[in-house]
Amino acid sequence: MKHLSALLTALVITAIIGLGIIVIGVSALTNTNTVAIQNSPNASLAASDPVSANSTGTSATTPSDVQQLQQQVNSLQSQLNQSNQALQQYQSLISVLQQRGIIFIDQNGNIYLPEGGESSSH
Repeated sequence: MKHLSALLTALVITAIIGLGIIVIGVSALTNTNTVAIQNSPNASLAASDPVSANSTGTSATTPSDVQQLQQQVNSLQSQLNQSNQALQQYQSLISVLQQRGIIFIDQNGNIYLPEGGESSSH
């Protein structure tokens, strides 16, 4: 009898929660009052001029915005090129150290120094 009572209680609670979820979902789908998303690219535009933001659906991009974005892209590309050059230098250094027997690299990428340290006597 206790199991039946617990089962009925669980089913009633599940039904109540499920009904609440359905009511909230239907309410959200039928809600005609919309609010701009906070992290949206159009959020600042919507906050300053909600009529034009909602009627056009696109953001107004000025030439200065485009120029600023192009400068950021160029700066990031320059940083990427510098990082690639540094990476190539590190790869060359690792290769030379490995060729001279100063380090050993196994199949898993683990780097080992030879025991005794006698390989550095050139």
